[in-house]
Amino acid sequence: MKRILTFIILFILIIINIPIYSLAEDNLKINADKENINVNETFKIYVNIGNINVASYTLNIYFDNTKVEYISGSDNTNVINNRIINIWYDETGGKNTKNNQEIAVFEFKAKELGTTTFYLNSQFFDSNGNEIKTNNAYKSINIINQENDNMKTSTNLTQNTNSLLKIMRLDKEGITPEFSPDINEYYFTTDLSTNSLNITAIPEAENSKVSITGNENLKEGLNKILIEVTSSDNTSKSVYIINVTKTDNKDAANANLETLAIENVNLEPIFETTILNYKASVANDIENINVFAVPEKIEGKVEITGNTKIKEGDNNVIIKVVAPNGYTYKNYIINVYKRTKEEDVKLEEEQKANKEQLNEILEEKGIEFLSNGEMVENNEEISNSKRNNKIIILLIISLIIIISIGIFMIYKLKTKKSSK
Repeated sequence: MKRILTFIILFILIIINIPIYSLAEDNLKINADKENINVNETFKIYVNIGNINVASYTLNIYFDNTKVEYISGSDNTNVINNRIINIWYDETGGKNTKNNQEIAVFEFKAKELGTTTFYLNSQFFDSNGNEIKTNNAYKSINIINQENDNMKTSTNLTQNTNSLLKIMRLDKEGITPEFSPDINEYYFTTDLSTNSLNITAIPEAENSKVSITGNENLKEGLNKILIEVTSSDNTSKSVYIINVTKTDNKDAANANLETLAIENVNLEPIFETTILNYKASVANDIENINVFAVPEKIEGKVEITGNTKIKEGDNNVIIKVVAPNGYTYKNYIINVYKRTKEEDVKLEEEQKANKEQLNEILEEKGIEFLSNGEMVENNEEISNSKRNNKIIILLIISLIIIISIGIFMIYKLKTKKSSK
């Protein structure tokens, strides 16, 4: 009997000590008033909470602003690029909390065909200021064109083979580069107190499968987190890698470049330390390119591969920067496109045509370029006018000097007379 009572007491204690949020899974939902929306049609997104008593909250809704346009929303809403921020708090201090109800509504307009996903994360607090743990939520809708039935079929087929991520973020700031579905490798440095990372990974296609490994039990040094996305028909697979350095010396883990350039070639976009992917274009007669790469830390090392024996088409030049600690690294990648001979000829003809057009415009304005690049005006009327203006200015300056001298002499004579 004592054993049974002991067991019951232990069971009750375990139940009592279960955190509230573990019983409150799926307490946050996002819904739409329509599953399929036509281009230029408006629709609404609703946010609902479950059996939790909320005294204040901050909602963050991320959306694809290339496919939908924000129209309006609940009170205390701000929109920054593709992010909606909605804030509410109970002015009575906890007497009028929200529970099991719709808490926000947002209206959008469909802009472009395809599937778009609304991702919601939030912070909820009770009347005592304690944070209430809630789940993240997302909702996908289809933007269609009723006049083209084939579009829906094509979209569905694309979604079946889609293995890309729509959204990827950590529960801590500092990941580089900024997430893009087409970039597969990322870098993050954290301190020794971090044992795991909470990763949100939402696929572009709602039925794709996502698997995350390596984000728990982080060891000191270099860790690799793998996010595998498999299409719903199992024909396509994408792998995203997050290289995580866990260290108490972030300075020694610096694998940034301070300078990156290619001799006589422009990078797109312009180099910035946090941008890791670039594009460049070279002529057909180029076989090797000279890459200039300087790390931020003088103790860092740089390894460059792919910059020799450039072939026609796309070439990946990889600049690997190894931090002073010897294990943290970062890859800067330049996609170098080598033009064909035909493309070089076409480009030269376009540049020649543009130069001739520019010369025609300049000739109309009476301007030409000398062989040394100096710009001169050859319009006789403009030149004579400017010459006359210069003469007038010189005459005015001379006249001012003469008048000033005359006034000075008169003042001097008056001073002598008064002294006598």
